[in-house]
Amino acid sequence: MFHYTAENKQKLIKSLSGERLSTYLKAKNNDLEKALELYIKNIEISAAFLVPLQGLEVSLRNSLNETIKDHYQTEDWFNQIPLNDGAQKIIRKVKASVKKHQSNPQTSHIIAELPFGFWLALLNKEYHQTLWIPFLHKSFPNAGRPRAKIHGHLDHIRIFRNRIAHHEPVFNRHLEQDYTSIITALEWICLDTAAWVKAHSKVLSVL
Repeated sequence: MFHYTAENKQKLIKSLSGERLSTYLKAKNNDLEKALELYIKNIEISAAFLVPLQGLEVSLRNSLNETIKDHYQTEDWFNQIPLNDGAQKIIRKVKASVKKHQSNPQTSHIIAELPFGFWLALLNKEYHQTLWIPFLHKSFPNAGRPRAKIHGHLDHIRIFRNRIAHHEPVFNRHLEQDYTSIITALEWICLDTAAWVKAHSKVLSVL
C-alpha cells in the first residue's frame, strides 16, 4: 500500500498534471487520495482491455488483408487498390517509415504498420460499390449486417481504443458494453478467435 504524504501528493499532481487528474477528482468529490486510487484503477482497466483490443485489431487487419489479397491475387495490393488521396498518403508514409529500417522492405511489414484507422476507412461509404460489394464483405463471414452497421460498430470501438492509447479516463464508460462490442466484432470475423480471446481476457474480472 502506498503511503500518501502532503509532499508526495504535490509531486504526484505535478507529475500527472492537475488537468489530467481533474476528471478523477470530480468523480471523488475532490478527495485526492481517492482520485489517485481511481487513476490506478483506470490504468488497470485499460491494461485489461489491451488483450481483446489487440485481438480485434490484428484479426481485422489480417482478415481485410487476406480478402483484398485474394481479390487482386497479389501481396502488394496496396499498389493497385483504388483509394482516395488520404489513404494513399498513409500508404506512402508507412512505406517511407519501413524503408528507413529496411532497404528492401517485405510486404508483410508494410501491412503490419498500416494503422487501425486505415483499415476502418476501407469500410467507408465511398468504397461501398468499389470494394465492399465486390469482395470486402467476405472479411466478415459471420456478421450478417450491412456495411454501415459494421463500420459504425467498429468506429465506436476505435474511439474507445484511442482513449486507452492516449491514457484518457475510461472508468466512467459502460465498460461491459464496450467489452461485448469488441467480442461481437471479433465473432463477425472469426468465432474461434473470439472464443480464444474471451478465454484469456481479464476484463470482466478487473471490472
